[in-house]
Amino acid sequence: MQRDAIGRALVRRPKALLMDEPIGALDAKLREQMRAEIKRLHIARNSTSVYVTHDQIEAMSLADRIVVMHGGLLQQVGAPEDVYNRPANLFVAQFVGSPVMNVSNVEIKGDAGSAVLSFGQGQGTPVAAGHVGHLPRQRAVKLGIRPEAVILAHGPGAGLVETQTTNIEPLGSHEIVDVRLGDATLRARVEPGFARDGQRVWVGMDAERAHFFDGQTGMALRRTA
Repeated sequence: MQRDAIGRALVRRPKALLMDEPIGALDAKLREQMRAEIKRLHIARNSTSVYVTHDQIEAMSLADRIVVMHGGLLQQVGAPEDVYNRPANLFVAQFVGSPVMNVSNVEIKGDAGSAVLSFGQGQGTPVAAGHVGHLPRQRAVKLGIRPEAVILAHGPGAGLVETQTTNIEPLGSHEIVDVRLGDATLRARVEPGFARDGQRVWVGMDAERAHFFDGQTGMALRRTA
């Protein structure tokens, strides 16, 4: 019935089309097929489409521009890559992306010559001072790091701390590995077969891809590329 409704709307060749979660009730395979078909028709007809969805995959794959709303308030407007790579605040950062961005209170130590990030209440991870030198030292700050920017290694290295895996989610093309860092759980995206449950590993983070947010307002303090 949903596909029939979309067909009846498209056959009229409208200049603008409003769709409110049109494929939300379909099974996973049909949703994937319909996403591709809707995008193909949108490009072929060159019509304006306003597409309402709670599914971030639909938003990222279909949109030229994404409008993120929360509690009736506009949070961010931008191209999908901007919303993903440069979230305006914590809500956007954790709403877009799967698995969600790792977020923790951080302690920033160091002056102009060096700096250390402590994720959770654990060991400090040293990073280049330029990445954090401008951030407020006297204000609560939250660090956000996406799973693909978490570095896991089988042996020690610069900027890495020792820990062990606590959970592994095999997803075919990749795996999501959970590790403990202090009192926090850090999720990393790695290739299949990288580790097993309870295995000793070393973890760090790509400081170039770290996000920092005001601990009180949740607004981004720095947006990374």
